[in-house]
Amino acid sequence: MDFTRRMFLGGASALAARPLLGAVADDAVARAYETADGRATDAVLARRIHLDLAGRIPTVREARDFVASAAEDKCARLVDRLLAADSFADYWSLHLCDILRVKSEFPINLWPNAVYVYHRRVRTFLRNDEPWDRFARALITATGSDFRDAEANFFRATPERTPEGFAAIVAQTFLGEDWAERHPAEYKTFPAYFANVRIKGTREWKEELVLVDGQDRRGEFCKRLTQEWRRDLAAALVTRVDRWLFGDAAARPEHVDAFLRHGLRLKPLLREIALSDAYARGPVTGGYPCRRLDAEVLDDAIRDFTNEPRDYQSIAPEPFTFLPPRRRSVLIEDGSISSAFLTLFGRPARDTGRLDERHNDITAKQRLYLFNSGRLYGSLARLVNARKDFRRRPLRRQVDSLYWRILSRPPTAGETERLMQRFQSLPKGRERGAFPVDLAWALVNTREFLYQH
Repeated sequence: MDFTRRMFLGGASALAARPLLGAVADDAVARAYETADGRATDAVLARRIHLDLAGRIPTVREARDFVASAAEDKCARLVDRLLAADSFADYWSLHLCDILRVKSEFPINLWPNAVYVYHRRVRTFLRNDEPWDRFARALITATGSDFRDAEANFFRATPERTPEGFAAIVAQTFLGEDWAERHPAEYKTFPAYFANVRIKGTREWKEELVLVDGQDRRGEFCKRLTQEWRRDLAAALVTRVDRWLFGDAAARPEHVDAFLRHGLRLKPLLREIALSDAYARGPVTGGYPCRRLDAEVLDDAIRDFTNEPRDYQSIAPEPFTFLPPRRRSVLIEDGSISSAFLTLFGRPARDTGRLDERHNDITAKQRLYLFNSGRLYGSLARLVNARKDFRRRPLRRQVDSLYWRILSRPPTAGETERLMQRFQSLPKGRERGAFPVDLAWALVNTREFLYQH
């Protein structure tokens, strides 16, 4: 099981120096991830679906109930429940706000009032499952105040406010990041459609208006976009969906077909993908790919089981902006508001709207933080000591509880036995007392926790 150890236990991590690593690694650990027929186990599927559709790790009860259920349609019921929940719109708003450049500060300069109006509109689009072509038309043809007419912020969130700049951002957002390079002759005609779009200020602080001075040809463009280039319009969004779900560089043709078949509605597409055989395959035999959790999701995951607050702030836009310490990271509307943790783990600046702005690779600085952070270790100590009855449980139950809490699965028999042996080898006293905290810390440092799989 060398592959499994490398993939989930961070072979290059400083954790390798910790004796507890050998107890967490198990020669038969693949059984915890995938069944004999190559499908992901129920525990892995529950975690995978929650992360992809809701941007969070399942609670212990959610994970246990899913694993214990014998219902044949339990995956479908879980997917339907999550797609209907507010958490879906919360999490997927984060993805769309990345490509729509929702931020207050330079170089976008939406400013806070417009950011929150724009974010609410994106979230409404997701919650109501509006067709993507209808939403695209609303953004491209919008006029009015950036504070009151949310769709007007699409053109406001453009550093280059010229016909050429508007054309570039429309092509990138709705036809794909490389569409202009692949269709240079057609792309040359784009600026003419936006030649009369203007942006002007008002007497209200930071308010701006999007208006048209002369003939408005944006409706002509939308007609071509939703008819002549309809498949390209669908493929542009599906490319991002496949990147977010599978790490793919291009849209899968069957997913583009499904998106078109469902009337360019996102929820039916995601439901079809989440219930497909390809999605249900296990990670060990090369099925669903492993990738590090998004910075915001990882931040929320750690905070969910440590109850540790964060400091979010942005001192650039006036007045200064501070968020409540219990605010979930996936719900931060403004790309200009961040934290040291989010910056360290690759949250995008939302300057360009391109997918490569987000960085999800594990770096040496991230490993050092996870391995050495006294604040993180202290938070895990509070997790272990928060419930008075936890310390009174037998060690095997403590181990089982921590695995479910952090990894959303039970430990394998081999893992449990190795941990028990490791505990028995420690001298009585302080080291044994710290063992549950050390185990929680070791589990957080595994790639099984840090990665989506």
